[in-house]
Amino acid sequence: MKTINGIVIGLILGIAGGLWAGVNIGRDVPITSNPFEEKSASQEFGDKAGRFYDKTRDAFNEEFK
Repeated sequence: MKTINGIVIGLILGIAGGLWAGVNIGRDVPITSNPFEEKSASQEFGDKAGRFYDKTRDAFNEEFK
């Protein structure tokens, strides 16, 4: 019975830790940060502007090689 309890507790903790890290990896934030923290508007705008700039630069470079 002790072994089964250890396995169950280990699975629960492993799933919780995996979800915590997975959400943070999906949001491109450090793994140890709070996954429930919302990004500020300025951070979100900066990220979107950076992606837009990168895509525009790549399209321009591809078009005018």
